[in-house]
Amino acid sequence: MSFPSACCNTPPVVANYTTKGEYGKLGDYDCYFAGKKGSKRGLFINYDVFGFHPNVLQLCDILGGLGFYVLLPDLLRGVPLTMADLGKPKVLEEFMRTAGSWDTSKGAFVQGLEHLRNSGATSVGIIGFCWGGRHVVTALEKLDGFVGGAIVHPAMVNSDDFDKVRAPLMALPSKDEDKQMYKNGFEELKAKPFGAQCRLESFEDMTHGFCGARGDWSDPVVAKRANDAIQFLVSFFDGLMPK
Repeated sequence: MSFPSACCNTPPVVANYTTKGEYGKLGDYDCYFAGKKGSKRGLFINYDVFGFHPNVLQLCDILGGLGFYVLLPDLLRGVPLTMADLGKPKVLEEFMRTAGSWDTSKGAFVQGLEHLRNSGATSVGIIGFCWGGRHVVTALEKLDGFVGGAIVHPAMVNSDDFDKVRAPLMALPSKDEDKQMYKNGFEELKAKPFGAQCRLESFEDMTHGFCGARGDWSDPVVAKRANDAIQFLVSFFDGLMPK
C-alpha cells in the first residue's frame, strides 16, 4: 500500500513534546487549535476520556503541520476521568449520562463545524479516540456536514452503528476491540454509496489507547505504530478532502 508524499513525510511522534498550537475559545469551550487557519481542510478532533493529554495535542500539531486546520475542544471542561475512575462502574455510568453524553457534547460539534467552515475549510472531517470514537459515529449519523470520520481504538461502538453512518468511516481498532464486529460492520458499509471510501486497519499488536493518552511513546515500537496510525488518518482524509 502506498501513501501520498505528505503522509510519507509525517514527522514521528516523540515522548517529550512541546506544543506548537494555540489555546483559545469556541463559545464557552476551551480549545486547542493547530495548523493554519484558512486551510481548505478542517479537522474536528474528540480526545479520549483523559482530556488534553500531550499525546493528542502532539497528534493535532502533526496533522496541522500537514495542511489541516485542527480544532480540539475541551468537551470535558477540564474535568477528565482518571485511571482510577475506569474501575468504578457507577462513575462510568454517570459519566455517560452527563459529561460524556452526546446530548452534552452535540453543541460543540455543531459550533466546531461552523467555526471550521467560517475559517475557510471547504471540507471538514472528524476524528475520535476511545469514547471520542463513539461521538464520531453518532455525529456521522445525526449531523450533516462532515465529509467523513475516523475512530481510533474506539469504545462503545455497537454492531448496529455501522448501518447508521451517512459518510465514509475509517476504523483503527487495537487488539482489545471486537475484531469480528468491525469486520462484519465494514462488510455492511461496502453496500453504501460511499462504501469504497471506508477503511478498516487493525492494530493487532497494540493495546487499547496506544494512539491516545495511554500510549507510551517513549517505547519505540508504540511510537512507530502511533505514527503508522497517523499515516492512515492522513491518507484517509487526503482521499476525502481536496487540497
